[in-house]
Amino acid sequence: MEQKLDKNNSVQPVLKKYAQRHYQRAIQYANLANWTRSVQELRDAIKLEPQNSDYHALLGVVHFQQNFPGMATVYIRQALKLNPQQPLALKYASKLNIKLNENVDPRSMATSVSIAALLSLFIARQHF
Repeated sequence: MEQKLDKNNSVQPVLKKYAQRHYQRAIQYANLANWTRSVQELRDAIKLEPQNSDYHALLGVVHFQQNFPGMATVYIRQALKLNPQQPLALKYASKLNIKLNENVDPRSMATSVSIAALLSLFIARQHF
């Protein structure tokens, strides 16, 4: 495991590389239309890097492809909240009729993301 020193000179693992690996596998699974595996990889990437808009955007797209527009909307909104210029999120925002200047209460967004993650886990378990 690769490690680095943080600002307090404590050793910390480098998580970005692991998150990026999950993201790359998610892309590969998505290209094969293996949505369940793609969702799992993206959820793992988001656990490691919750502020990465690319991960949220792709998870929204994967849910869109699974015909789960509610869950897709949650993740596309989160991607746009993290990065209002995220290209994939902007593309799918129009398909999901998400208004780009919508003000969403951060507490309700956090609740929505949590509920979507639980639903995603439940759906993934049903497919195994």
